Amino acid sequence: MFKSKKSKELESKITPDFVPMIKIVFWNSLGFFFFQFLIPYATAQLLEASGTEMGFTFASQTIGGLISTPIVGYLTDRVSKKLLVLIGSFGRASCYILLYFGILFSSLTIFAIGLFVLGFFLGFFWSPLNALVSEKSHKSFRSSAFGKQGGMLGKGNLVGSIISFLIFGIANYYVPDNRIIVYSPLILFTLFNIYAGLIFNKKVDVNLTHDKHLVQLNLTSEVQIEPKPDTSQTSLKLKLGFIMGFIILIIAFMTSSANQTIAPPFFQRYLIDELKVIDPTLVMIIYFPSQIISLLLSPRIGRLADKINPELSIMFICGIGALVTWLIVNSTSGLMFGIILTFDSTLAWASSLVLQNLLSRISKGHRGKIFSLAQWMSFLGAIIGPILGGFAWDYLGTHSPFIISVFIELSLIPLYIAAIRILKPYMAEKIEEI
Repeated sequence: MFKSKKSKELESKITPDFVPMIKIVFWNSLGFFFFQFLIPYATAQLLEASGTEMGFTFASQTIGGLISTPIVGYLTDRVSKKLLVLIGSFGRASCYILLYFGILFSSLTIFAIGLFVLGFFLGFFWSPLNALVSEKSHKSFRSSAFGKQGGMLGKGNLVGSIISFLIFGIANYYVPDNRIIVYSPLILFTLFNIYAGLIFNKKVDVNLTHDKHLVQLNLTSEVQIEPKPDTSQTSLKLKLGFIMGFIILIIAFMTSSANQTIAPPFFQRYLIDELKVIDPTLVMIIYFPSQIISLLLSPRIGRLADKINPELSIMFICGIGALVTWLIVNSTSGLMFGIILTFDSTLAWASSLVLQNLLSRISKGHRGKIFSLAQWMSFLGAIIGPILGGFAWDYLGTHSPFIISVFIELSLIPLYIAAIRILKPYMAEKIEEI
């Protein structure tokens, strides 16, 4: 069969095992929506945690990530990335089991331990996987590659949401007091994570990089113009400009992560306490579009991000994001809240694709360390965010976490622009100015 021009072009942008590789995200993400819904719902409604307790419970996930990420950063560039992803998948599976028992035994401690375990193993999953996505895609296609990964995340979320709706909704209607059945999707998602890790380990060739793929396609001229990773690293370390730019970038990552975790833990409480949305199934329905639509759109967003100047992208995303957060806190109904939250999630994902592209091109030889360091700083911000939000909720009022988020969002614009401009001359993978 003859291949279309589009198929041939795509063939040169990604390796043959790229699509099978990112399919692991589909299986791993089946429980994401239920998980994101369950954490604030279980802590606030089932386990009756205060705002401050909720903040510390959310932070336990991030503390786990802070501990494991430096280890993963060291290992990612030295051992099999497949092994690390397999460990990450099995670790996520154990997290679901702990959350299930935390709910069954009404134990906030067991529930928090489950979140800690999740955070600990997240680094084992995402850092090596993001490094593989970078290695198996062309530099000009990088946001699109991460967008395709996000698309798999969206599809998995969609299918997992349908499963969650059916089991959780029906069980809540007929046997609302039977927690074994109501929260049984956690057991199902445990099995999916184990399956995902095994399939990934079987189908992905970690030795096949995009450069090697181009050689196989006889496109050696393109490979030759790529800078060699080892020759540039020594000079990069000696340049003050690179160090300054990278420090600003990771500070921006930390600040962005704090911003993204200040208000979200309290969305459900805001819906229940302020907008009087009491039915848990209805709360889940309101959340559904924000968790699914932005991910399903991510392949398109990724293609767009590859074509737009990153500085303009960041200015637009942060500026509109601040406005959207302000609109969320001024919602007058659950429907309005859900629609605005969907826009907010889409903007957050667009920002993520732009920044993942940037991170992936800083160094070819140390991608694992760079992704891990950025994730570590994000985890640090994710500890600060919910704790700050919890104190603000308890002592400054229910609107305060949202208002704080607006100001932080605007402060990110100069940080990211400064980092991008300073780092531009030192990028290992340069692309033409957009």
